[in-house]
Amino acid sequence: MITECFEKEKTRKLYEEAFDDPKEFVNYYYMDKCIDNRIIVSEENGEIISMLHLNPYYVSLNGKTVKSYYIVAVATTKKRRHEGQMKRVFEKTFEILKNEHIPFVYLLPVDEAIYSWMGFEKICDFCLDRIADYEDVKERYDVYCVRDEDYIRRMNKEDMLRSMDQGEVLPDDPVIMGKITDLDAFNKAARTDFTDDKKALDWLKSKKIYICEEV
Repeated sequence: MITECFEKEKTRKLYEEAFDDPKEFVNYYYMDKCIDNRIIVSEENGEIISMLHLNPYYVSLNGKTVKSYYIVAVATTKKRRHEGQMKRVFEKTFEILKNEHIPFVYLLPVDEAIYSWMGFEKICDFCLDRIADYEDVKERYDVYCVRDEDYIRRMNKEDMLRSMDQGEVLPDDPVIMGKITDLDAFNKAARTDFTDDKKALDWLKSKKIYICEEV
């Protein structure tokens, strides 16, 4: 069954199986980030077989603030890989996002080839050095995450974990990939009139994009 999981702690076992993040980071993630995120899962007999997490962000898209999601914690339990579980989880996710008129989503891949066949393309490099001055970000970039009170609180917590060497484990040379999930919503937000997702994504790639969020 592919569904949204509301008992989020049930997914922690798979998270810890799939990722090497320090325990301090995982504790923070499940106590804080999971307060308002969404988790789409493949579940059988009460067991989480496959999952992805949708972490919400408001993004400034060429001057317009839109809701988007950072897709993280994409995982399938070892014994059930190569069955198409993740494909079905993504298909359900894309259906939900289109129905909710989310213009685009993004993720940080371990390997771009894992996601490129689904329409994801590299849109920018991941910024390892966070720009502290938000006004500087707004002046220099066309696309960036909006910093509200929750964002700043989490940013400070994640910076502290990183300083203690307890932050998320990132791949070498991390990049950000994006995908258009509702072209009409994207056109409305960006004030464009593209007729296909590829052209819209090419336009997005041409913008100055700043993504420094780990999860």
